[in-house]
Formats: sequence, structure tokens, C-alpha cells
Amino acid sequence: MILLSLHIIIYLFILYLQLRPEIPNSVTPRTLEEMNVAQNTERAQMVDLLSQFTSEQMTRYECYRRSSLPKSILKRLFQTVTSTAPPPNGLIILAAVGKLFVGELVEKARQMADEDGLSDLDEIRVGHIQEARWRLHSGALKQRNMFQQHRL
Repeated sequence: MILLSLHIIIYLFILYLQLRPEIPNSVTPRTLEEMNVAQNTERAQMVDLLSQFTSEQMTRYECYRRSSLPKSILKRLFQTVTSTAPPPNGLIILAAVGKLFVGELVEKARQMADEDGLSDLDEIRVGHIQEARWRLHSGALKQRNMFQQHRL
């Protein structure tokens, strides 16, 4: 079951690479000084946000920070799917994207559970996760079709 889930994550990682929007150059800071200012601003905002967390929210955030996908399983799965060994940095990126995907999937499933009238304390059901996966996938396909229609 875990192998199937990781297979889906790699498949979605490949889809993500194909569907991700291009970032225009005008958005990125042009100088090292601007980058340092932007990083300091982000850190200050993060500290401000963390200071407003309740103890329960801080516990959940700490669990999120500590969680990771097992790299040995990701490596084996990557080798099975692509028949090549992943580079070490590629494995780190795959684990990060997988973690982001799982986070988005759980967030969307939580929204599905809220629509069904479940409280935040109730467990997410398998049907909510399946519906969330379907909605994420259909939304990505719509974005891809819109992008292809607007290409010159």
C-alpha cells in the first residue's frame, strides 16, 4: 500500500514538473542586497506568525516540520519507475515535493470533511482523500488546458 502511494507521489511529481507555471524574471530579486532584505522580512513574518500560534497549533507545526518521506523507499521507487538511480539532490527534491503534495492533499481532504459537516477533531475518511486527489488532479488539468490555449 505504501509502495502504491509513493508510486502515485512520483507520478504526481512528474505531472507537477510538466504543469508548474513559469516564474517571470521580474518577480525574483535582482541584487544580493534585495535578496537579503527579502529573507529578513520573511523571517520576521515567520517569527510573528509562530508567536501567535496556540500550543495545539505549535504541536501540529512541529510534527509537520519533523515529518518526512523515507528516502530509501523513495530511492527504490524512483529506480523502479525510471530505471536510473536518482542523484542525491534529486532525492531531496522528490521528498520535499512529496511532502508538499501530501500537505495539499490533506488540506483539501480536510475541506471535503468540513463540507460533509465533520468537525476538525474528527478523522479524515478515505473517501475525502480520494475526492481531494480527484479535485487536485482535475484542477491541474484545467490549468494545463488554459495554459495551452493561451500559448502563441
